[in-house]
Amino acid sequence: MPPKDSATILSKLIGASGWMMFVKLLGAASGYALAWLVTQQEGAAAYGRFELGLTVLAMGALAARVGLDGVMVKWLAASQARGLHGIQRSLVFRAMAVTLLVGMGLSWLVMAGQEVLIHWSGDAETKEVWPWVAAGIPVLALWGLSAEMLRGLSRMKQYALSQQGLLTALAVGVLWATSLGVLKSYAWAVGIAMTLSVVMLLASLSWRKGSASNWDESEWGWKSMFSTGWPMLMGSAMYLVMSWSDTLLVAHYLEEDQVGVYRLTFKLAAVVTLVQAAVNSYAAPLFAERHAVGDKEGVRAALRTATLLNVAFSIPAFVAIVLLGPVLLRWFGEEFVSGTACLHWLALGQLSMTLCGPVMYVLNMTGYERIGNRILWTTALINVAINVYAIPRMGIVGAAVATALSLVIWNVAAAWAVQQKLGLSVWRDLWNAGKRRR
Repeated sequence: MPPKDSATILSKLIGASGWMMFVKLLGAASGYALAWLVTQQEGAAAYGRFELGLTVLAMGALAARVGLDGVMVKWLAASQARGLHGIQRSLVFRAMAVTLLVGMGLSWLVMAGQEVLIHWSGDAETKEVWPWVAAGIPVLALWGLSAEMLRGLSRMKQYALSQQGLLTALAVGVLWATSLGVLKSYAWAVGIAMTLSVVMLLASLSWRKGSASNWDESEWGWKSMFSTGWPMLMGSAMYLVMSWSDTLLVAHYLEEDQVGVYRLTFKLAAVVTLVQAAVNSYAAPLFAERHAVGDKEGVRAALRTATLLNVAFSIPAFVAIVLLGPVLLRWFGEEFVSGTACLHWLALGQLSMTLCGPVMYVLNMTGYERIGNRILWTTALINVAINVYAIPRMGIVGAAVATALSLVIWNVAAAWAVQQKLGLSVWRDLWNAGKRRR
């Protein structure tokens, strides 16, 4: 068992997160570059249609994984900690087969429901988007699943190369070098990224004979896989509702150019949680690993250290976003400056995530995923209700207010659940750290 003191946890988190941080920075820069290229070449409405298609694509890919991405992080990390390397190959192939089959079924549904999607958006020009979305669902699903399995195996450098940032950078490169347009450029990027991730995953597995030795069907079998995956799928689905319902409802109630403005402000606000995304990428399997060997103090140290690292960056980033928001938005065009208030609300919501720490990961990796699901379900319903009320009355600012309030409710509730069930308090750790500084 590795040492569990805070200094060791800190060095492990920083060491594993360094390369991930580079990829996240690359991804953020690439996302802004992609937005700039599309808005300059095709306008805000075209960018809005692209983001709408990306929303449906992300939702389809998540549904195709049926929660198995979360299961694989948990199971592969646990099997690593317990030395059960022999079962990993079978687990990986099972999950990939299920994801591919479900993804193909969802592709058919999108193709069959194109007219419904066009009617929902109220924009006939989205017709060209949906065939690409349908084709991309199984590909993006396999890419996401492979990435999460690399994380479960603690292959953090390979996991970093399977992040959205690299995919977006590939899309920018293709778009800049060709005349394919944003849809085809992104499709090429998804295909390349998926192939790279699957190759790295297969190279990371043990190919020794007798790979299924020590197989316990009650613990690692199909029934356990789906019973574990279902609540994780519901949690992921509700997280997706939290992340994308605002975009879908903005597309339904407002024009496509407003979708473009809103999505750009959302991407800018995400800078507040940039470090959190990098740190949490290793924190999640670390929680599962320490929990699997009964190391509660290791879980506590990992949670405390991850939260403090996240907060140290997020507060200055939040201040910068608030002060420089109009300048940043004007760089993309004058029509985006109208999203300044929207940007401030979204940044506030992102800040609440770092102040509460990666508590949802703790619940999912320590056997309390059903509690996490109940929190997400409740918050997602609140989110949709506020969006439906606020968007027709306040426009994209209403969507931003709904998202910010929902993020606050979700994270505070999850932090409270972690304190009640595991006795771990992120707020106490933040308070103690503040007192030590004074």
